[in-house]
Amino acid sequence: MPRRANVPAAYDGDVVELRSGTVELMDAAIAGEAELAAAIGHPVTPGWCSFTEALAPTREALAADPARAAWGVRFFLAGEPLELVGWGGFKGPPTKGVVELGYEIAPSRQRQGLASGAVAAMLAEAFAAAEVAMVIAHTLPEHNPSNRLLEKAGFVHEGVADDGEEVAWRYGLTRADWARRAGQR
Repeated sequence: MPRRANVPAAYDGDVVELRSGTVELMDAAIAGEAELAAAIGHPVTPGWCSFTEALAPTREALAADPARAAWGVRFFLAGEPLELVGWGGFKGPPTKGVVELGYEIAPSRQRQGLASGAVAAMLAEAFAAAEVAMVIAHTLPEHNPSNRLLEKAGFVHEGVADDGEEVAWRYGLTRADWARRAGQR
């Protein structure tokens, strides 16, 4: 599977390990939690994926273009011992220097810093690519924990995004702002 330079297939962040999606892992995810646990080599937390309707199209896109793995699905592993706690990733390669990320954590594992860890790991991965100048994310157009998580990660609310079908709030984080925040830690 092609990878961007200096980005490992499994990124071990402070809290969450990102495992790149493959056609085989997507097939297992579609088949069920037991099959995914066997394929990924770790237990699967029930509820890790509430957007199950996204699994098949994501798998098909990856099968049609295996290079999509570089800017595609990430499975989130955390805990001791490791278990699959959620998923997300990038919604395609950067366009004009901008890449979008998304994430989801199983309800039983929320409010434990795992979404923050997953976002931090994805930001490190995204900004490791020279072509990425900004990372964006969209949330429901209402105040919720996801808004706060993005703001804590340094994202700025940029306004309303309306694609004609759905309205969302758009958040963005520039490379310069991310680097400045990273230097303060």
